[in-house]
Amino acid sequence: MSTEIDIEVVRKTARHNIFAGLALGALAAFFFWKSFAISLDFVDEEGIGPRFFPQSICLALGLIGATMVVFGLREQIAPADKSTFDAKRFFADAVPLFLLGLAFVWMFGAFGYVTACFVLLLVAAVLFAVRGPALILLPVCATAALYLLFFKVMTVFEPAATIFNPLSLFGLK
Repeated sequence: MSTEIDIEVVRKTARHNIFAGLALGALAAFFFWKSFAISLDFVDEEGIGPRFFPQSICLALGLIGATMVVFGLREQIAPADKSTFDAKRFFADAVPLFLLGLAFVWMFGAFGYVTACFVLLLVAAVLFAVRGPALILLPVCATAALYLLFFKVMTVFEPAATIFNPLSLFGLK
């Protein structure tokens, strides 16, 4: 009797995976199609272009959706999830990161990408208990790498800072 219940749970979960995979694939296809509306008029350099990142994310989500559909059709499901909600951990980790994300959005507009990214990574490193030289090296190296990736390689448009952009001190902005 127990095996019949387990088989029914597997079939039900597999059906859910099929529908979730199809929904994820449809969502990815929709946003992939909408990404072609991203303007290339302001791109004056050679590079990957501003459509690359959104289209890459859409392709990855489409592959995840297709994988879910295939696993659902084969009735392969993940082992039972035995996770529980820990309110203390949630409020100690997730809420500060959410607030940090909101602060990043505000700082990006007010002080530009470099300042916002550096402060975000520095505070995140402190939250995740990074210590020693890595506490400074990680935000500096990651900010520089992400800046080069997004604004130089992919030629994404960087909006002007409304309050102050520290790059103007170095004649870079």
